[in-house]
Amino acid sequence: MTELFWTEERIAKAEQLWSEGLTARAIAEVVGSTKNTVISMAHRNRPRFPERQKHREPVAYEVPPKVFHPDRVKRITVSGAEVTMPRVPTIDGPAPIILQIPTGGITQ
Repeated sequence: MTELFWTEERIAKAEQLWSEGLTARAIAEVVGSTKNTVISMAHRNRPRFPERQKHREPVAYEVPPKVFHPDRVKRITVSGAEVTMPRVPTIDGPAPIILQIPTGGITQ
């Protein structure tokens, strides 16, 4: 039977070095193993080796306002996809009239 590499003493030493902020590679050099074995051991003993990185929050961004195109219409294809296509006056009727009301005051 083979002897286990990660004895309680080595795990305690790695835990102390982990809490001091050493990297997995530096801990591996001290205990005489590889970086991946240290990471695997830390994963198996997660309560003793807390996470070091905080979870990233999603970046908030502004949704641009929806643009209305009077010369285009939405259609649903046979496969169910929603696409915008040019307006066909004989099928869709004439384009809607958009009134543009000036927002500024009239100066005299």
